[in-house]
Amino acid sequence: GGFALVRAVGIGAGAAQELRRDTVVALGIGLLVAAVAGLLLASLLARPLRRTAQVAMAMSNGRRDLRVPVEGPREVADVADAVNRLSEALARSEARQKDFLLSVSHELRTPLTAVNGFAESLADGVVTGADVPHVGRLVLDEAQRLDRLVRDLLDLARLGADDFRLDVVDVDLTHLVRTAADVWLARCADRDVLYRAEAPPFPVVVRADPRRLRQVLDGLTENALRVTPAGRPIVLSLEVHGDRAVVRVRDGGPGLSDADYEVAFQRGVLHGRYQHQRPVGTGVGLALAHGLITRMGGTIAAGPAPEGGACFTIVFGLPVR
Repeated sequence: GGFALVRAVGIGAGAAQELRRDTVVALGIGLLVAAVAGLLLASLLARPLRRTAQVAMAMSNGRRDLRVPVEGPREVADVADAVNRLSEALARSEARQKDFLLSVSHELRTPLTAVNGFAESLADGVVTGADVPHVGRLVLDEAQRLDRLVRDLLDLARLGADDFRLDVVDVDLTHLVRTAADVWLARCADRDVLYRAEAPPFPVVVRADPRRLRQVLDGLTENALRVTPAGRPIVLSLEVHGDRAVVRVRDGGPGLSDADYEVAFQRGVLHGRYQHQRPVGTGVGLALAHGLITRMGGTIAAGPAPEGGACFTIVFGLPVR
């Protein structure tokens, strides 16, 4: 004989059902907690992002005085900081553009006033006889000054465009320097400025656009002549250092400060600083020179010259033969 312990099957089924119910409840609570946490986190992230978006939208409409609070998670704070930096950069850029436009307007107005005044004098018969050729030359000089400014502005505007053409060929820098020296020697002599050209006795060939490179050299020399007093030197030199050709335009003028050398090639900056202190050009020459040399594959830098003034250094790599 024996004993058998049995339990109704319904009891085991009830336990399984209770387990399933508890599992569903636990999952539901977990999902609810996750949803609440997600909403809180989304709100925490969305609030600063919405503020950043609002500031960015205001910036696109011209506002530059708004800043985004740098707060929240690191990634969100980085976005806010980037937007603030962009706003500051845009404000600086627009301020420089405004100053540049003011300086260009001044440069345009001065020769236009002279041309109008002299033309009215000629038209009204105020200037007659032997004075007519002199006034005609003055009008021509001012018209050429206007033409040079307009051409520089157009070149600078087109420099970054795809249709700006450079005819890059093999250029003998030795010949280019000596040719430029023939012209500038006479012009400097008229101003009692001591001009000197230094070049090696052999050809130094680089890949460049000869017309544009000569334009840069003439512009730099003209700037130097404008500020160099009588009796002081201007030097155009060409040297070869290893695999590099180095062209320098040095002058004995007043020079620039260290801070000025750092911003020398920014459009209109030096013009704005010195237009009431010393003779200045159009305000775009150095920016144009930097753009041209860079497009030709060279580099240009500004610094002090041993003659006491400024030195502008152009470097081209020598092609491998």
